[in-house]
Amino acid sequence: MGKAQLEELERQGKYFSVPRGISMWPMIKNKQGIVEVHKLTQKAKRYDLVMYIRPNYQGVIHRVIRVYDDHYIIVGDNCWQKEYVKTDQVKGIVVRFYRKGKWYDVNNKWYRMYVHLWVDLLFIKRPLFYVRDKIKRFIRKRHHEKR
Repeated sequence: MGKAQLEELERQGKYFSVPRGISMWPMIKNKQGIVEVHKLTQKAKRYDLVMYIRPNYQGVIHRVIRVYDDHYIIVGDNCWQKEYVKTDQVKGIVVRFYRKGKWYDVNNKWYRMYVHLWVDLLFIKRPLFYVRDKIKRFIRKRHHEKR
């Protein structure tokens, strides 16, 4: 997301995006889905999928795991690192997403079950993903050393 897309969100109240990256896998795959983001009109809640803006105008879609007065703690579904995001950085909320030829509303019961499992089991997921990432980094390092 750049300045033009942020302006569209402000002007139109919604924005469609094809997310890039792996941070929200398995729900959103790299360049294979569409998300509908609406302008945030009230404070986000735990489990919400929000879009926040980094200082370089990069838009990031991650999940809220904790809400405070002045910031959120959020994390990508495929990540273990918590992010501390100021309330004013959060500009939008995902209301539905397109995956495998079908639109899914965030109020869909199967999606809500997925979200609860993914967030409520974060205490298990974080150490597992941390170890996974350390192993990947070790393998990449070894691979580069062999070249």
